[in-house]
Amino acid sequence: MLVTKGVGVSLPVNETVGDPERLERKLEKAARLGFDCVELPIQAMRLIRGGELDDRKLRRYEETVRRSGLAVTLHAPFDLNLFRQDDRDTDFRCLMASIEIGGVLGAETLVVHPGRYVGEERLLYPRLWPEYTEDQKEALLREERRLMRLAGDAAKARNVRIGMENLRPWPECPGYSYAVIPGELAEQVAAIGHPHVGIVLDVGHFYLACQFYRLDPKTEIECVRSRVVHLHVHDNFGKPSFAAEKNQHELYALGRGDLHMPIGFGEIPMEQIAEWLGGKADVFLIHEIREMYESEWPVLPKFKATV
Repeated sequence: MLVTKGVGVSLPVNETVGDPERLERKLEKAARLGFDCVELPIQAMRLIRGGELDDRKLRRYEETVRRSGLAVTLHAPFDLNLFRQDDRDTDFRCLMASIEIGGVLGAETLVVHPGRYVGEERLLYPRLWPEYTEDQKEALLREERRLMRLAGDAAKARNVRIGMENLRPWPECPGYSYAVIPGELAEQVAAIGHPHVGIVLDVGHFYLACQFYRLDPKTEIECVRSRVVHLHVHDNFGKPSFAAEKNQHELYALGRGDLHMPIGFGEIPMEQIAEWLGGKADVFLIHEIREMYESEWPVLPKFKATV
C-alpha cells in the first residue's frame, strides 16, 4: 500500500487556465469534488514570453490560487529542453522563470521534462535529427547537471521542489532521451545531487517504456523509489504510438499511445506498482488525465490518501 499526502488533478493547456476568472471556477469545482491539489501548466497562463517572466497577471493568479484553498503544483512548459543546441539559454531562462512563478504561487513541486537528444518537434523530420557520439551525449548530460544544480539552488530559495519526469517512448526514435528509462533518469538525478531536485514518476509513461523496451518494472521502480517527489497517474494499454498519431479518439478506439485515461480504463497494474513503491510518501498523487475525461473527475478523489 502507498500512502500519499493527498490527491490532485491536472488541468489542460487551454484558455480555462489562461483566464484567471475561468480558472477560479475550475478550481472551485476541483475543491467541491474533494481534490486536495491541482497541477497547472505554466505555458497556459502566458506568464512567460520568450523566456522572460511577464508578471502582469501573476498576482491575479496568486489570489486565485489562494482563494481556492487548494495546494498547487506546476508543470513547466512541455517543450523546455536543456539539450537544445540552437537556443538553450532561452530554455534555461524559461526554467528559472517557472521556478519564480512557483515561489509566488506557493507551488510545492515544479514538473520538468528532462533533456531530449531529439526534440519532439523534430520527430516527424528524421533528416533534422542531430546525431551525437557517446562523448557528445555525455557532455550534454554534464551540462544538464550543471544547469539543474543552479535551478535547484533557485528552487530551494523559493521553497519549491523540482521533479524531473520520466518520459514516454516514441517508436520512431527509441533513443530520443535517456529519461525514457527510469533507471537512467535516477542515475542523472543522483549525479545532480541536489536536495531540491528529484523525480516525477509518471506511471503511464513508465508502463509504456517497460513494455516497449522490455524492462523489468519492479527493478525500475526500485531504481527511482527513493527519489520520487511527485506522482502522475493515468492509464493506457502499453502500446506506444508514433508522433504522427494525434487523434485521441482514434487512439482510444485502438488502445494505442500515451492515452492519459483515468485509472481503470486501461491495463496498468496500479495496485502492484503502488505496492512496489510502498509505505508513506510525502508526495501528491496527480491524476494527469486528458480534458476529454473530465466527466470522470467525481470518482477520482476516492484515491484520497492510499492506492
